[in-house]
Amino acid sequence: MLMISTSVLIHFPQTVSVIEHLKDLGLKYTTTKDEYDVYVDDVPYEIVDGSYQDPDVQLCEFYGINYDLVNCIESA
Repeated sequence: MLMISTSVLIHFPQTVSVIEHLKDLGLKYTTTKDEYDVYVDDVPYEIVDGSYQDPDVQLCEFYGINYDLVNCIESA
C-alpha cells in the first residue's frame, strides 16, 4: 500500500468492539500479532474557538474514530 508522507498509523487492541467499529467506519485495517492497524492521511491541526485540542483526538474526530479505543497513534 502506497501512502503519502503525511500518513498516520493508528494502533487498536484486538477486540470485538474495535473490529466492529472499524468495519462500521469502512476503514481498512491490517492485523498484527496483537493489534489492528489502520493507516489514514493526516489532517491539518486547527485551533477551534481559541481552544487547544489534542491533535490525536482531533484526528480521530475527523475520521469518526472513537479515541477511547485507540492504543497509539504515530507518523507512518
